[in-house]
Amino acid sequence: MDPDQTVATTGDTARETYLRNYETLHAVLSGGRSATMGVTSEQGHEVSIRLERILVDHDVDAPVAYEGETGIEEVLWRMAEGWPALSPQVEDGHVVGLSGGLRLFDDNREPEAVARVSVTDEDADVASTLALQVALGAGGQIAVTVGPHESIALLLAGIDAFDRAIHVASRSLGRDFELLAEGYNPYAHMPLDVPLVPVTRWTLLNAHLGQCGRYARDMMRCTCATQIIFGYGNEREAIGAYQLASALSPLFVFLCDDVRSFRGSGARRCPRMVRSIIWDEVDPARSGIVPDTFGRHMSFDRYIEWLMGIPPIEITDAFGTTTSAGKRTLKEVLSDRVLSGTEALRLFDTVYPYVRLGKDMELLQADSLRPRMAAGYAAFVKGIFSNPLARDSIWSMLNVTSAADVASATHELRLRGWDSEIYGCRTRDVVRTLIETAESTLSAEECEIMAHIAELWQVEMVPRDEFVQQEVRQNRGW
Repeated sequence: MDPDQTVATTGDTARETYLRNYETLHAVLSGGRSATMGVTSEQGHEVSIRLERILVDHDVDAPVAYEGETGIEEVLWRMAEGWPALSPQVEDGHVVGLSGGLRLFDDNREPEAVARVSVTDEDADVASTLALQVALGAGGQIAVTVGPHESIALLLAGIDAFDRAIHVASRSLGRDFELLAEGYNPYAHMPLDVPLVPVTRWTLLNAHLGQCGRYARDMMRCTCATQIIFGYGNEREAIGAYQLASALSPLFVFLCDDVRSFRGSGARRCPRMVRSIIWDEVDPARSGIVPDTFGRHMSFDRYIEWLMGIPPIEITDAFGTTTSAGKRTLKEVLSDRVLSGTEALRLFDTVYPYVRLGKDMELLQADSLRPRMAAGYAAFVKGIFSNPLARDSIWSMLNVTSAADVASATHELRLRGWDSEIYGCRTRDVVRTLIETAESTLSAEECEIMAHIAELWQVEMVPRDEFVQQEVRQNRGW
């Protein structure tokens, strides 16, 4: 079956339809990119960075609203005018993103937008062409995804170019906007302080999450993440990397803790690892550790079976129409009609475990970080996961057999921080080993980039500690 072709189901039984859709989902997992973190290719080990941030108006010291003459929607239109090769993504009559690519140069020329990343460049000064995707979260969080690419430096250059374009667009509106990277919106005292972007899927998600957990709306409207995305090799390689990434997720959350205020708490009153606390109270059917992750029989099929048992919040058809799926499970929905490959791919994005599978592997749990720290974290992840032997060595050090072990590690890190023990090891020793492993795999340039955040870890600090120190100095009048 052509995965990008919607097939009529006249005459098909519900069972046959379901099986065809199951095959399409399995093909998504088993047909990823050839340039993977675990398999060497001509293009190297490729990584993408997805960075979510809040757009802030410095003139009034407040987040920028979505609608209005100087709102986020207008900023996106201005960016599209400045980079006409980018395609605005429109949903329910509103622009909610941009899509295209960036051509980066080795000299001092400004990056240029391109419509497609497959453009062949003969210019000797062209360093690379990066895919660029811009999307909005429910509360107006702006997420930029750059990559995949083997060079972390070029990914950082792509984010910097996007940030400059945001600034230029705001200046054209007579404003001074800047993207703020923090794990929780410090301006929000309650999640309902943050209005929704007015599109159907966020309205449906808001209605669903309102019944799902104490902090569900906080997650949806107020949180921002740094997500690292990488390809994987065959199923055996993928599952090994998936198990290690799931086990290390609590540590990644701790090391990237970047929240200065939770519901107006202030930095010193703010608990550690706020976003993980929020996720504990959000829709457990779709989040946390996938059942059997650490079992001997974990496989792509097990992941799909888990996905099949969850009622999808919404379904977007091949024509872009989004509707509620009600209380039916995905398995029931997939018995109705044969889906296109695009629809099947979208289904993987409707769940939020610690580590998500799709055409790539996604680490979802880290807080939003300033671009250089985000790039440092990406280099750290690349260094750990691009070497199968290093992965195996790290895994053998950790005593992880179940989701309960991950929950225990999370609790320990929240309670004791650097003084904690996880999986039978001292946390500071695990971090030291991971840094040394990454350094042994990365290039000298990538090690320098990793140092943007690893230097904090080496003195037993994480990004949130800088907020605490700043608040202490202000309170003491220093």
